[in-house]
Amino acid sequence: MKKIAVLLTLMLIITLLMRCSHKESNPVPTVKKKVAWVVGAADSTGYGMILFSLDGGTTWQRQGEGLALLQGIDVEDIWAVDEDVVWAVCTKNTIIRSQNGGQGWIQIQGPAHPAHPELMSISIIDRTNIWISGSNGAVYNSTDGGDTWILFDTNFFHSGGMQGIWAITPQKVFVTGGIGKGRSERGFVGYTLNGGVTWDSVYPANDYNRNEWIGVVASGSTIVVYGGKSHYMVSTDGGATWRNDSLDVAGGGGGADINHMIMLNPMTWWAAMDEGHIYLTENAGATWSDQSPGTVGGMYLVGIDAWDYQLALVVGQTNGYPPEGKILKTLDGGTTWNVIRTYNSDLFKVSFIRE
Repeated sequence: MKKIAVLLTLMLIITLLMRCSHKESNPVPTVKKKVAWVVGAADSTGYGMILFSLDGGTTWQRQGEGLALLQGIDVEDIWAVDEDVVWAVCTKNTIIRSQNGGQGWIQIQGPAHPAHPELMSISIIDRTNIWISGSNGAVYNSTDGGDTWILFDTNFFHSGGMQGIWAITPQKVFVTGGIGKGRSERGFVGYTLNGGVTWDSVYPANDYNRNEWIGVVASGSTIVVYGGKSHYMVSTDGGATWRNDSLDVAGGGGGADINHMIMLNPMTWWAAMDEGHIYLTENAGATWSDQSPGTVGGMYLVGIDAWDYQLALVVGQTNGYPPEGKILKTLDGGTTWNVIRTYNSDLFKVSFIRE
C-alpha cells in the first residue's frame, strides 16, 4: 500500500509540474491598446496642440493645454514608446516628455544651439537611445534617456533643414533634409554606421538630390528616403545600393510632395502627400494604389501612422488662412477614409504606440 501511495503522490506532483510548465509556456496574450497621439501648431489659445485617443482615433481629448512650456510653441513630431512614455519635439529647440500617458509633460533640457532651431523629427530605437533632427543643421542624440545629449557638427549637415531622422539600430542612423535656400534648395542624405562617431553622405545617381528630401523610414534592410515632387529612393540592402523612383502624382511644381511615409513591413508602405493624396504599395513600390479620400481638397497631408493593416490615421493642414487641421481615419486598409475631427490649427504628425 505504501508503494501505491508513493506512486500516486509522484504522479500528482508530475501532473502539477506539467500544468505549471504549460501555463508558463503559453501565457495569456496581452491586448495591445489602440492608443494614439496627434500633434500640431499652437491654436487660438496660444498653446501647442497635443491630442490623445484611447480608441484608435474615434474620440480625442487635448493634453497639455495651459502648460507654460507649450505657450507659443508648435509641436512638430511625436513618438509614443508605450502607453506611458511619450516624447515630442517642438519649435524653439524644445523637447518634451510624458511618463504618464500624456497626463503631465515636462521639458527635457537638450543641447544648446545658437539658432534655437525648429525640431522636426524624432526617432527612438529603444527606451534610452533618442535621435532628433531639425532646422539649422540640428542633429541630437541621447543614449541615457535624455539626461545628456550630443550635438553633432552642424557644418556636416550644411546648417540645413534636417526634416527627417530614423534610427535603424543604435549605430545605424539616417538623416534627410534640404540644403540651400529657396528654389536652389537641394536634397541631403547623411548617415552614420557607428552611432555618430563619423558621418557620410549618400549621392544618388542622376542627380536625384536635386529635390529636397523630407523624411526617411526603414523596415528590416529596406530603407526609403522620400520628399519633394513625388520623388523617393529605395535601398533593399541596408543602404549599400539605391534605386531612384517617383510616384506619378500631379501637384504644384511638377509633382505632389511626399510629406510622410510609414512601412508596415519591407513590402507595404503608405505615403501621405500634398493635394490630399494618399498612396499605398504592397510590393515595395513596384506598383501603387491611389487611396486618396477625395473629401479634403488640396490639403497638405503631412502625417500618417497605422495600428495594423486595416486601421490607419492621417493628419493634415490647409494651404492658406485661417489654419485648419483634420484627422482622417480608415478601418478598411485605406479603401475609405472619414474625417474624424477638425481643428483651428495645423496638424503635423500622428503616432500609435511603437512597441
